[in-house]
Amino acid sequence: MIGVETLRRAGMVSVLAAAAAMLPQLAHAQAKDPLRIGLLLSVSGAGAAYGIPERDAVQVVADDINAKGGVNGRKIELFVYDEATNPTESARGIVELIQRDKVVAVIGSSMGSGTLAAGPNAARFEVPILAPNGTISVTSKQHAFHPWVFRTMTNDTLNTKVMFDKATAGGAKKLAIFHQEDAYGKETADYIQSMAKEKGIEVVAVASAPLRAIDVVAQATRLRNANPDVVIMQVAPVGLASGFLRAAKQVGLEAPIWGPMALGYQAFLDNAKEAAEGVRLVLIANWDEPTPALKELGDMMRKAGKKPEGFAELLTTNGLFPIIEAAKKIDGPLTGAKMREQLEKLCDVKTYSQGKLCYSSDNHDGWGPDLLLTVEVKDNKFKTIK
Repeated sequence: MIGVETLRRAGMVSVLAAAAAMLPQLAHAQAKDPLRIGLLLSVSGAGAAYGIPERDAVQVVADDINAKGGVNGRKIELFVYDEATNPTESARGIVELIQRDKVVAVIGSSMGSGTLAAGPNAARFEVPILAPNGTISVTSKQHAFHPWVFRTMTNDTLNTKVMFDKATAGGAKKLAIFHQEDAYGKETADYIQSMAKEKGIEVVAVASAPLRAIDVVAQATRLRNANPDVVIMQVAPVGLASGFLRAAKQVGLEAPIWGPMALGYQAFLDNAKEAAEGVRLVLIANWDEPTPALKELGDMMRKAGKKPEGFAELLTTNGLFPIIEAAKKIDGPLTGAKMREQLEKLCDVKTYSQGKLCYSSDNHDGWGPDLLLTVEVKDNKFKTIK
């Protein structure tokens, strides 16, 4: 007969065997912790026109992915910090997202100056930033935090060159520049002047204004008096851009005006109204003539009660997709360091933008000229032109 002690020991063995069998399942469950992503965005302040649609679009897409099972079984969790278009808040906010919310990647800041302020803390805590900025210096290798910053759109070196080449293609000999007074505005204005010098085009006037300025008649008058063949307007805030265009009409500045992709959304048209007629822009999206992929995003947003506004929706979704692809390649718990390592190996990532994203250890810009298109404002709509 089998003794009681023998049965007891056999039972213990069974329990231990069952526990051992469960270990892989427990490890698997641990690996399925949520994909925690921080959104460091201008939900208020001068950049709210970008930050709000940036937040709304990425939330709608994340909800759709979660409804379909998530990312290899992981649910996406988004944590929003409103940096209020304030670089100091960006530096503070990324610390909160990392330490309090335990995010393994951050999309932001809405403005290049905010991303530059957040960069040192991203490096300090080893969490990558997916930066929705064209600001040239954001991915500069001169920064110690360079390994941790990846761009979600084309670099303004490329954006500005494409705009400059198109603006001067008709034989312009005299160029005027109006720019906003921050890193984005100054860097691009300096770059335009260097390209003009190389091509023998005279920069006859440069004027600037703070981001919140509205009355810029003096600046428009200065540019008019210089009698340029073309004007390049490096301005992101809709109020400043609209104010300059109205002032240009008021003082009789008749030269063609080109602007950046930051103005490629409905709020700019609604604010500037007839003053925007004829203005040309280099964009990454045209909601008035959407591609099939862009239409898909627009339909998804409208179904969720969110109206697509412009280019901003693509900047954060362009950040979400590489984060997702990086997470898919990681076994076990996610960390910022593992995310950064995988981001540098991603190529041919599809998003709702035209063109494809491709990062490497040497290239954190990711996007090429196939992302860009040219439009002209006609009857309060964007018309794509060749």
